[in-house]
Amino acid sequence: MEQKLNLIEGMYHFDQSIHQWILCPCISLISDDLKNSCTDDMYIPKHCQFITWNIHSDFSFTNFRYQAILKTLQTLLPDIICLQEVTFDFLNLLLNEIWLQENNYYIIIMGTILDHNQKQSYGQLMLTKNFHARAFSICPLYLSEDSLSIKQQEVKKYIIARFELHSEVAIDLVNLHLDDVDEKRCQTLEYFFKTMNMQNYMLIGDFNFGDNHIKEQHILQKYQFQIHDLWKDIYDIEENPGYTFDPSQSQISHRSDRYLLHLLQNLSYSIEHLNMIGLDTILIDSINNKRMNQSDHFGLQLILNFQIRAISDCSALAIVPAINMEPLIELVREQCDPLMNQWPIHINLFWPFFDLTNIQDDNEEIILLPLRLLLAQFESFDIEINEINFSIENHTIFMPLNSQSNKYIKQLHAQIKQLFSQCLCKTTDDDYNPYLTIGQFDGQVKSKLTLTNSIQFPVRYISILQKSTSFHITYQLPLGSVLEPIGLHQFGNINCDLEEFFNQMNLYENKKSYEQKQEKFHRLSICFEEIFNKNTLHCFTCAFLPYGSFRLGLNGEDLDTVFVLSQQKSLENKTNLDQTFLRLRYQLPELTNLILDLLEKQIHRVFNNEIIDCRNIQAIYPILSILFNDQTRIEIFVQIKEVSVIDEIDLLSNFYEPVHGVHDIERLIIYVRYPVIFQYFLTFIRTWAQHTGIYGQVYGYLGGFSWAILCAYICHKFLSLNTYSFAGSE
Repeated sequence: MEQKLNLIEGMYHFDQSIHQWILCPCISLISDDLKNSCTDDMYIPKHCQFITWNIHSDFSFTNFRYQAILKTLQTLLPDIICLQEVTFDFLNLLLNEIWLQENNYYIIIMGTILDHNQKQSYGQLMLTKNFHARAFSICPLYLSEDSLSIKQQEVKKYIIARFELHSEVAIDLVNLHLDDVDEKRCQTLEYFFKTMNMQNYMLIGDFNFGDNHIKEQHILQKYQFQIHDLWKDIYDIEENPGYTFDPSQSQISHRSDRYLLHLLQNLSYSIEHLNMIGLDTILIDSINNKRMNQSDHFGLQLILNFQIRAISDCSALAIVPAINMEPLIELVREQCDPLMNQWPIHINLFWPFFDLTNIQDDNEEIILLPLRLLLAQFESFDIEINEINFSIENHTIFMPLNSQSNKYIKQLHAQIKQLFSQCLCKTTDDDYNPYLTIGQFDGQVKSKLTLTNSIQFPVRYISILQKSTSFHITYQLPLGSVLEPIGLHQFGNINCDLEEFFNQMNLYENKKSYEQKQEKFHRLSICFEEIFNKNTLHCFTCAFLPYGSFRLGLNGEDLDTVFVLSQQKSLENKTNLDQTFLRLRYQLPELTNLILDLLEKQIHRVFNNEIIDCRNIQAIYPILSILFNDQTRIEIFVQIKEVSVIDEIDLLSNFYEPVHGVHDIERLIIYVRYPVIFQYFLTFIRTWAQHTGIYGQVYGYLGGFSWAILCAYICHKFLSLNTYSFAGSE
């Protein structure tokens, strides 16, 4: 029996007791407080099937096509259905479908569908099976801040609904239909990326991509570290671009729908299935055997598996001394701790920590990269220990740190805790008391332990320990902005034969050469700050950063650097230099050359007679090349960055909008697992390639960064099961 529809914009659910669709109470997103708990029927299933489909029928044989679409949806029974270009007639048919009423679907209806008195009135629907939104809104789809004054009835709208995935993790799903005018949809999408406040969200719908392929892909490329195009995760877009619009009956070019998933916080995902639906044609004229597609568009079916990032007792973030402890410590471990081989001597920073044993593609991007970029802001330091003690209550033998060491560790702990505030333990900083854990004992310690001499060791790395049969290091993340060159200081577990070989082959960087590069970089930083600082610039910030071999701690011919100029959101209190830069901000070649000229003049003024050659090399990307009289060569690349999408984040920490060369190197550092082994390995391989004559892009061979990627892959793959006591010869 068909229900007489008397609907308004909102969310509806079919009440089996009265056999009617009823309007559900719901709050808007702006009123939603994520601190408030939700009910069990607001959770998305972790194994979730999505359908997005523009069901436009071009008003020909509409009833035949609508019935076919409904049959396809009934066959699949998705968890989430996002439909675009829905008419009142289709909505009427849909709400009277028995399968929809009996399978506990909720449906959010956009008001434009209900205005059926207007010709060609349509809008979006969002349907969910067995669960509903904790909050939702239907909002205007603006192009930019300048378009906020446009009347809402003249602007397309979208549905945004919030659901729970975990007790502390929510996700916003957006059903949108972008404009078919190329410039408008590109502007809208970029404005959307910049203004979305939620960390976890997915854009679903008809993006009308296709006839302006270059600009659209440029936007996705620009936000590639924030936004994942799930079609590109599965398919080669050049071979299979995923066009969901069939242009055979129209002059309009190919178009495509998409699922765009923002980088998830505290979540990971895997794609089980992604393909088109609605490919089967329907018979509309049996006499002439005429067939049509179910819609002018094909639908997209997606099956996603969501996983919460687990915090596990089998994982710890710790400091592991890279030296052999004095004989007393080893003797204590042997006598008192029967499980001494199960874990290394360490200082716990966080335990439990993220479980990284299940290999996920985005572990590096979500957990390790932000952590490494934070550690890059901390210089390495030394720890001093003057006593040894034991706790009868915890059956633990430990070594308290001296006051200065304790202070350093607590500062580091507080910053890491802030980085992972939603995930890690809820203890206050006052509860954290760092110490060096030596061992555990079953009975009693037979004699008082006395440390005759103080122990000192350097902290160059933070380690992630994972337990399989025993705890072992799975990743080492260095402190400091650049890696310390191999050979400058003794690394505790590097094989002696390997060190001797590197010395004989002269593979270590000369200490004098390294110090000259350090000194030049430091002086350049100071001289650039004299002309680009808080007094001369209010609307821009600057940074001068190394990348390439120097950042990796390798012996390179040049010191590669990048000078970054980044525009701020505030344009108040403009200085003269601000006004000049703002006038040229849309003329990047002119602005880049202006900055290079300013840098070159400043370099000549400060270094005067120390320079043999300084030239502005005009190539695809202009660089400033400087050769000093001590044969140190520095090359400076200039990068101009637009206003950041993310508020209150420094240039280095903002890996969503990478700095030229710098974030590529940082990704290598976290990927290699053990940076010191990687440094030895890459130094050897690079020297071998140079001597063999297969090194250098100018000769048609792999360049330095390409060899680094290959070595990083080998390290990541073959060092994954290493123990904490590894040797460089491996």
